[in-house]
Amino acid sequence: MRILIILVALMLFTPVSKAESSPMVESFEGNPIIVINLTYEAGTGGGSDFDGEIVLELFLNWAPITVENFVSLVEQGFYDGIFFHRIIDDFVIQSGDPTCKEVVAYPVTDPTCGDNGSDDNIPFESNENLTHINGAIGMARGLDPDSATSQFYICDTPQHGLDNGNRTQEDDPGYAVFGVVREGLDLVQLAAGVPTTNDVDGDGSTPRAPGGPDRPLYEVHINSITLREYVTIPVVEKEEEGLPSFNLNLAILSMVLVSILRRN
Repeated sequence: MRILIILVALMLFTPVSKAESSPMVESFEGNPIIVINLTYEAGTGGGSDFDGEIVLELFLNWAPITVENFVSLVEQGFYDGIFFHRIIDDFVIQSGDPTCKEVVAYPVTDPTCGDNGSDDNIPFESNENLTHINGAIGMARGLDPDSATSQFYICDTPQHGLDNGNRTQEDDPGYAVFGVVREGLDLVQLAAGVPTTNDVDGDGSTPRAPGGPDRPLYEVHINSITLREYVTIPVVEKEEEGLPSFNLNLAILSMVLVSILRRN
């Protein structure tokens, strides 16, 4: 009986912590909250219509250069009216080219769509806390790590092969993550699932080729990207962590002690 009581006591006072998949699950004071309002109108063979908002938190605390560049473009209305020009299901949805504004069935859309960006390049910015978890937003770039401008992508499922340190070539530092989806991950999944093609005639008969444009048959249109607010208080109060598990252990201890007393 004494051993049983000792074991129960150890269970009560042993801290039980919930493992977090990434530091990015926490919010931090001062980080901007960005809202992407989008619409998809499906044509023939394009699936179903959808619309809504994707809400992101950008990590100013870990990627200040990248976040400040993105927020500046948002405040200029740079992204309003363009569409996600590159979509690969279970990988990413990509946008940020200001020339991608023609909303017509592929391939009538400007063939240079996807090759352009803003005027200023920003340096590659990496932080050990920022990885390609599901819903991460990162900067698209060319071969030069410091060639990112305005194009960005949102991960549809985790893509840790894009992380700094996980690339196959020594001179490839990976891609810069700077935020994560807080609401609207279902819209990211819907956008990632729209029909796409790499066929020059747009009929989708040719299988996807590596490195192709992966252009949607019908555009996922960004109505606007806006800055909603800045985080003012932490979402998770550190003082309250662990209380639910402590209360659960207390309840278990009570039941065990009642059982012991009844036996005596």
